[in-house]
Amino acid sequence: MFNDPTIAGSWPALVARLDGDVLTRWAETEPSLAGVATADDVLVACSERAGHERSDAVLAALVRLAAVDGGYDDDALALLLHLLSSLVWSMAGQLRDLSPDIVAVVVGELACQIRRYPWRRRTRAVAANLRAETRRAVLAELRPRSRYHPERGEFLTADGDVTRLAAASAGEAAEDLDLIDLLQWAVRSGVSPADVALLVETEHMRDGGRRGGDSIVATKHGISTRTLYRRRTRTLAALRGIAAEYLAAVA
Repeated sequence: MFNDPTIAGSWPALVARLDGDVLTRWAETEPSLAGVATADDVLVACSERAGHERSDAVLAALVRLAAVDGGYDDDALALLLHLLSSLVWSMAGQLRDLSPDIVAVVVGELACQIRRYPWRRRTRAVAANLRAETRRAVLAELRPRSRYHPERGEFLTADGDVTRLAAASAGEAAEDLDLIDLLQWAVRSGVSPADVALLVETEHMRDGGRRGGDSIVATKHGISTRTLYRRRTRTLAALRGIAAEYLAAVA
């Protein structure tokens, strides 16, 4: 939860309202909130121990309550902003070089995405959808892409091109991938972080035209080039599969 009340309002004040009659009232129209009578219950329902399915159902209910074409409830919006505070801090840390007020920018855009969330069409992976759309909108505002000046776009790596990792399975949708989020999704899904880092480093050396780049990377990591190629092939195959799952989740 945000400790600074200027970010998304006072958490203690919101808790007082939620524990009053707000959550009880919400449960009357949102079955997923049945049995969630206090703010602590909400936190438990949205925790990892509750499971992804339960957490996603609660977040989806809150989004319906907060959306403009839903309940348009300000308390639901404030609660979602607090619940997704870790998302805000993570994104703000990644994009901190784009604006001195990056936290305010991310929070403001996240609020907009919640208000206009297409809850009738996107019924699952609420947090992942909000993360992807918020990031895309913030980057469009602070670092707009230009087909004539690609160097102004966001770079996942120093060479700026990892789209091909997913292109084989994602097809035309590959250009819509949030590549950083895709790789984070891959790691959370079990792909080795070391293998992902090794792949990115190898691709950077290749795109930079560094002679003998594969051997340099292999030697740096204390492995043979044969092992490097085996790990690269394995990681590429995993990323192609993950790309399809990622697109399905955020579609």
